[in-house]
Amino acid sequence: MEKNMQNNFGILKERVSDALANSDLEFIRRELSKLNDPTIFSGVGGSRVASEFSSKVVNLKNGIITINSEPRDFIYRNNNGFKNIVSCSYGGNNYGVKLSFLNELKKYLLSNNSFDEEDVTYLKYTTTIEKERSFISLAATLIPVSIMLNYYLDGRSEKELDLISESKFNFESESEIYEIFSGYDTSSASTYLESTLIESGIGIPIVHDKYDYCHGRSTLEMNYKTNIIYFNRNTEFDKMMLEELKKYSNNIIIINSMFKDQILDDYQMLIQCMYLTKYIASKKKKDLSNVEYSPIVKKLYRYNGQI
Repeated sequence: MEKNMQNNFGILKERVSDALANSDLEFIRRELSKLNDPTIFSGVGGSRVASEFSSKVVNLKNGIITINSEPRDFIYRNNNGFKNIVSCSYGGNNYGVKLSFLNELKKYLLSNNSFDEEDVTYLKYTTTIEKERSFISLAATLIPVSIMLNYYLDGRSEKELDLISESKFNFESESEIYEIFSGYDTSSASTYLESTLIESGIGIPIVHDKYDYCHGRSTLEMNYKTNIIYFNRNTEFDKMMLEELKKYSNNIIIINSMFKDQILDDYQMLIQCMYLTKYIASKKKKDLSNVEYSPIVKKLYRYNGQI
């Protein structure tokens, strides 16, 4: 049942390395460095992880205002203060990309594909290894994230490749509910975790902002048996929270910080979360790459009407 998942995890690092070696990273870095005005990033599914991470990289690297946005929100929000839109999509031609481009902003597409629209700058990454066939995006998520980290690190690709290794987990779960403690600094990792648990059906995620949890959200744990996934960046607050949470929960899964740099931490925590979902899926004898999904997907996935 887990054959496809094992294969995709087995060549995950190779796929990222291949993309870094075969893409025009200098062109991508040059174009990203031109983003000097407020910029919106957008993506859905696995690409929402890429857009979240990209937004944070450009915010820090370029010193500009950035936000990550759902494509539908473009229709209902005043976007006049922004000058650029960077849409993230592995295939590059879904309805979300079209929605994000229905405006007068300068358009960029971070994708494995490029097309012939003259008003779009294509930040294309190239892969030579067989295309990933997986319901849950692994390489399709980690490749664009790694390219953005490469930009952040000024081209030092050995750093991200060294971080792609399996994290070991060993716990038994008595609950399907996972309370995830995160924040802006770990948002790419928690975005992947929340999305994957839902899309694969292997758990019910509830994401807490760490400080927001202090204002009443702890009531949930009193009424339901839950698992806790805690992104630990070793702050004074984290130490206090973990000390208190251990008094009330016997099943705390800790994703530990490795760096003081929040971008590097978010990247390596994302990788830890990928292997965490692999562990949970394996315990349930399920395959993240071959998910038995609801028939409603066939109707909803390709919707492209009024929204």
